Order: sequence, then C-alpha cells, then structure tokens
Amino acid sequence: METSAAKKKSEQVLDGSDIMKLVENEEVFSNFVDHKFQELDKDSDGQLSVKELQPAVADIGTALGLPAQGTSADSDHIYSEVCTLYPVH
Repeated sequence: METSAAKKKSEQVLDGSDIMKLVENEEVFSNFVDHKFQELDKDSDGQLSVKELQPAVADIGTALGLPAQGTSADSDHIYSEVCTLYPVH
C-alpha cells in the first residue's frame, strides 16, 4: 500500500520555475532524461516502443486534462498520434 507521502510525491506537478531550473542545468536535466528513459525502456533495448511509451503519454494526457484513454474517440486519437509520430531512440 502506498503511503500518503509517496502518493503525494508521485502526483507532484512541476511548475514553470521548477521546469526552467531543471532544463537550465544541463547535467541534472541529462541525468533526469536518462533516468526516465531507462525507467520506460522495460526491455532495455535502447528504444521506446509504443507499448513502453503509452504510460508516460497517458500520464501527460491526465496532467493536461484529457479523458483517460479508452473513454473518448477524440482523446484516443490524440494518444495514438503522440505514440506513433515520435519514435524514441
């Protein structure tokens, strides 16, 4: 069972100033991106498949207020386009 502190941390949203600090520090940003990539690359092949990318896209969609995947044809189209237009290596 997830503790309230862990749940709060997992639901944390960065504001603009936090994002700017992260992006401006090249080493920290690079480490952040590398860590996230490794976290998503479940089969460790150095590429993100659509299946591996879907949870991150769903999280971004939720943060932007899109309906959950599978509940709206319009949002499903957006999720599908995001996952298939941008192959990640």
